[in-house]
Amino acid sequence: MKKIVIAVGSSISAYKSCDLARLFVKAGYNVFVALTENATKMVSPLTLEALTGNPVFTDATLWEKHEMGHIFLKDKAELFLAAPATANMIGKFANGIADDLVSTTFLALECPAMIAPAMNPNMFAHPAVQMNIERLKSWGVKFVEPEEGLVACGDQGKGRLADINLIFEAAVNVVEGK
Repeated sequence: MKKIVIAVGSSISAYKSCDLARLFVKAGYNVFVALTENATKMVSPLTLEALTGNPVFTDATLWEKHEMGHIFLKDKAELFLAAPATANMIGKFANGIADDLVSTTFLALECPAMIAPAMNPNMFAHPAVQMNIERLKSWGVKFVEPEEGLVACGDQGKGRLADINLIFEAAVNVVEGK
């Protein structure tokens, strides 16, 4: 069974990671989830454990689950998928900041990485975020572009998490070499 790691950031769309994990499991993938500390306030690790059948990794539970969680997560992974990825997460990845489980896992990767951003449209359009995205793309990181529309804060524009089915299809294409 092919291993996929889903990293969940603290976007309001974090709840959609549950549906994404379910799609991968239903398609026969072995799914492990890593939540940022703030993402645990948006979606329950227990819910994701029930959906994946695997332990969910957080900074708080890291030592309970596995001594070197970032190494366990990256080992034999076919894909690292950050969905939803916040501006903070993208910035950490692009600048080599490794101060939590998700960012240390990213830096240890030996598999392809894919990012599905989700944030306020003004944040997504900010030159710093766009520069970080371009840097990551130049390293071969794949992106599933966010959608345009109304976001949770009431603003309108490009920044809403892409449709879960599109993220799933793009990820499967990478894993299956399509």
